[in-house]
Amino acid sequence: MMDAIIPPPGEPMKRKRLLPLKVMIPLVLGIVISLTLLVFSEVGSRRLDEANTAHSDALRTLAQLQNILTLVVDAETGQRGYMLTGVPEYLEPYRAAVPKIDAAITALRALVRDEKSPAVRDAVQRINKLAGQRIGEMEATVALYDKSGRDVAYELMNTGLGKRTMDSLRSEIAALGEIQQQVASATSARWVRDVDFIRLSMQLMTASTVALLLVVWSLARRELMAREEIRSRLATERERLEGDVLERTAELGELSTHLQTVREEEKARLARDIHDELGGILVSAKMDVSAADKRLGDRDAVVREKLQRALASLDEGVAIKRKIIEDLRPTLLDNLGLAAALDWQAREVCDRAGLACELNLCEETSDLAPEVTIALYRIVQEALTNIVKYARAKKVSVDLMRDDEGIALVVADDGIGLPEKATHDRLSHGIIGMRQRVRALNGEFSIRGRPREGTQIEVRVPAARARTPDLEATV
Repeated sequence: MMDAIIPPPGEPMKRKRLLPLKVMIPLVLGIVISLTLLVFSEVGSRRLDEANTAHSDALRTLAQLQNILTLVVDAETGQRGYMLTGVPEYLEPYRAAVPKIDAAITALRALVRDEKSPAVRDAVQRINKLAGQRIGEMEATVALYDKSGRDVAYELMNTGLGKRTMDSLRSEIAALGEIQQQVASATSARWVRDVDFIRLSMQLMTASTVALLLVVWSLARRELMAREEIRSRLATERERLEGDVLERTAELGELSTHLQTVREEEKARLARDIHDELGGILVSAKMDVSAADKRLGDRDAVVREKLQRALASLDEGVAIKRKIIEDLRPTLLDNLGLAAALDWQAREVCDRAGLACELNLCEETSDLAPEVTIALYRIVQEALTNIVKYARAKKVSVDLMRDDEGIALVVADDGIGLPEKATHDRLSHGIIGMRQRVRALNGEFSIRGRPREGTQIEVRVPAARARTPDLEATV
């Protein structure tokens, strides 16, 4: 690490060296030596490849030369067998060998195509010429045998022309084979020298690498010790910060729960005030207008029309008052329980939005704690609102189930599903609010949804928080 040294005022800031000079010099030397040996190893590897290729070409050339000689001898043997017996079957080795000789000559010329030595190329040309000449002599002898008889053919053979051609071919093949044998021996010796050189280079590279690793190990040990000290300090600081975060998170959770409780209490108080105050005023006004309608309406048609319109307005005001009260604090929840309130809420929303509604509600909800009933009711209310606004669904199902472990709520639809990252979006206040309500009850909240596959919300509240405390048991 590069640490800055704070200089006295007026002096430029200096920085410490990244590594001490006594450490940097071995490192630089080690790097230079390693790179040099790497270059030499690469050169040696290329020389090995070249030697291996040359050795392989020499061996293949030797094999091809032997193949050519063998094929010519086979052709000659077949021709002599035919000359001695007159049986055409003896010409089969001869006829089979002739095309193979041409192919072998072609392969030999391909092997020496890149040969730099003119002597080798000239020798291949001579071998090609002698092999062709010998094949021509055998063809002429066979043709003469078929046309003029055995004695005339023997006279041609007894001239020794074929033997001289064959001796020259053997001589050329032997000479070229000797050259290739020398090349193979030279490349083999060169291969051994290059291997020894590479082995020495690897030994030197290994030694320099070991030395460099020892230096690096020493530096790494010091660095690890320094990092361990820093890590220890960071761990201590992280634990302190995590404690602060947990404490602040708990405080925020308690504050959110308290705010939700206060808001529900405020809604309940407003609902009671509206019901008691505004409801009384509207009922009293309706009674007065109705009485006036009865007494004055028959005398004046205009007055009667106005009084009827006033009664209609008062009825509308009473209906609005009831809707506001139900939105603030559903009376069904307090009077008939959670199942009835959810049934009314779901059917009201689905009928208004034109959705098919499927309900499966447990009726045993009379002993549920008030905070649990209002939380589950608000979760269903928020879920239905989101379904109507965004889901484009055709069907909604609400299931309320209860067992010994607690109470479970499932709200599902067949809409377009959730967009990506919606469950973790900080701006998804509805989902955050539902999750916080469940968290305040020590429950579990999950929401699942894939594009075009609908959305499902699951809530589970443990039995310890679901039931209302038994007052008689606590006395």
